[in-house]
Amino acid sequence: MPIPKRPRPPAHQNQPSPKSKPEQLGTLESSRLRRLGRRDGQRCLPKQDESGDWISPALSKKINAYNEFCIFKWSELQSEHENNYKEITRICQEIPVLEEQLETHRQSAPPPADLTERIKGEENLSEPIITNRRQREHEKRHLGYFSRLRQLESRREENYRQLMELSSVIQSTEKTVRMACEQAAGIAEQRILAYWNGMLQTHQKFKILPPTPVIVLESNAETEYYAQNNQIKGDVKQILARRQYGDTAANIQRMEEDYVSEQKQR
Repeated sequence: MPIPKRPRPPAHQNQPSPKSKPEQLGTLESSRLRRLGRRDGQRCLPKQDESGDWISPALSKKINAYNEFCIFKWSELQSEHENNYKEITRICQEIPVLEEQLETHRQSAPPPADLTERIKGEENLSEPIITNRRQREHEKRHLGYFSRLRQLESRREENYRQLMELSSVIQSTEKTVRMACEQAAGIAEQRILAYWNGMLQTHQKFKILPPTPVIVLESNAETEYYAQNNQIKGDVKQILARRQYGDTAANIQRMEEDYVSEQKQR
């Protein structure tokens, strides 16, 4: 028999979660639920409510258990990554500052050196060796400038590395939690179906009851989780996109257009 329908995933789920073999309901539990369904059927349960849905305390319990499981898992994930989100916020604030400092520092760059210049005794040396020597001499003469430049660039790259690493860890655990909720929904559907099959055997109104449970298992826990973190996730996307596209006016406009288009598609 078909199982209850589930709603479409939330709009922000732009990547499918990893699939695994669905857990199967045990024989003993399936038998117990069918017996519960037969007992409820004898009591004319479930009953049709004002919305036309057939509901009983046993069905409500299964639906609520699924929702509570999802709330617990996504709340647990939020707590687990609380410090990571704080660190990401710090990085997102620091990277633009470092970019601005780098731009300001580059404006005070010394005049470029003639990297092809040869001095006495270097007539027979190769071009790469001459270039390397002139570059080292140039940096040595302007040690303060190049030391500060490398320091700023190193801090910026370290921030980018940490940002991508933290984002990857968070995305991985989000997929794990999403998969756990999908598996929980699969088990809940099997439990509801076993109960329903037992109930149909004894319910007085079995002729007008749906042959399969028309119940939607849904939870707003994931949507609420993403709503809490939507701003920071948007900041991360823009910062990483800016690094990819560059800082020219045309590229910044292209980046913003791509970002807006992505948001519309979600």
